[in-house]
Amino acid sequence: MKNILISAYACIPDRGSEEGNGWNYSSIISQHGYKVWCITRNIGQKQIEAKLASSPNPNLTFVYVTVPRWIDNAYHKGLFGLYFHYIYWQWAAAKVALALHKEQAFDLVHHVSYTSLQMGSFLYRLNCPFIYGPVGGGQEAPVSFRHYFKQYWLKEQLRSAVSKLMLRFNPGCYESVRRANYVLSWNEDTSRMIHKLGRRQAVDKVFGGIDKNFIPTTPTHRPTHRVLELIWVGRLMPRKGLELTLHGLSKVDPACMVHFTIIGDGEMGQYVDEYIRQYGLEKRVTWVGKVPYTDLKAHYANADVFYFTSLRDTGPGQLMEAMGYTLPVVTLNLHGQAELVDDSTGIRVPVTDPDSVAEQLGKAIEWMYYNEEKRLEMGLNAFRFAREQCWEKKIARLLRTYYAPLLNPEPVNEATAARY
Repeated sequence: MKNILISAYACIPDRGSEEGNGWNYSSIISQHGYKVWCITRNIGQKQIEAKLASSPNPNLTFVYVTVPRWIDNAYHKGLFGLYFHYIYWQWAAAKVALALHKEQAFDLVHHVSYTSLQMGSFLYRLNCPFIYGPVGGGQEAPVSFRHYFKQYWLKEQLRSAVSKLMLRFNPGCYESVRRANYVLSWNEDTSRMIHKLGRRQAVDKVFGGIDKNFIPTTPTHRPTHRVLELIWVGRLMPRKGLELTLHGLSKVDPACMVHFTIIGDGEMGQYVDEYIRQYGLEKRVTWVGKVPYTDLKAHYANADVFYFTSLRDTGPGQLMEAMGYTLPVVTLNLHGQAELVDDSTGIRVPVTDPDSVAEQLGKAIEWMYYNEEKRLEMGLNAFRFAREQCWEKKIARLLRTYYAPLLNPEPVNEATAARY
């Protein structure tokens, strides 16, 4: 049985986003006949141990790497604090991994979280077959949309500046890109960034996945009704562009009976009521706030369209969740969401200037309102796409495409090799 080491800075079962990435890669790979060790933080230890107690898995072992309390405190001290915590943890994790490698002799190492190209991994130091990613981070928010960030635009600019510095000076980034057997990127923006670092061979694009137990096994049926229900799900972060979403909604013809539900909270929550008044949407918008992850199912099932206009996103997991509930999408032709959605599953509005984009978003919603049959067809296409993105299918493909050549390389034909 081959021994695999997974590095997952974030790993918590029954979650979405980064936490879900770490758990799904580790647990599902271990179900394919591999012995998996997952190095992670202790922040999810309670949930992991409870999950393993209810569903024992002898092929899966978790190793919790901790850092000093003052390092943990830095995590909450803004952008620099997060980067400092992450890099310090990666160095600590690499030391643990090196010691563990002497005991277990890993056959392959795979970094899966964080999915950030710039923040990197130090597992290349183990000098064994290494897969880096899929990673994102190549996206930058359009400068012409800085108004929607309010006072947080300076932080967004700082993030871009720090990103450029880390590409150049963080060995966890450039050495991982240089030395990995495969570098997997989430989107074209990140692939281009990897190419600029000098890596062009064995660079493939691989999306994240979705929990098959989260989405239905059959398409969600939606009876005809008067009001078109739109839904937005996510953390209210500046880069998620909620104000742009509402700006677009304000352009919808008053004759169209539409209602918009916002699910989530975060730093931009302080402006939601102001946005609703500013754009005259008091009768069209309901802000639910944060809800438990499993409760999202009912909200997706009761909606007609997923409406999401992130201004910087690797590849929003909630978009795949919504598609799994047979929801067509209205979004921007920008970054990860533009690669998850195509013309058969939604409408992608070109990113030009804010006023034009808002107008086009409004027209896209009106199209969804007046074209029910085509909208429902889009939803069915979205469902079919999402079912193919289930973690089990994604990881099975990953194992065939990337693990197998590294773990079971074909023997060299000496007669053929002599000709080269």
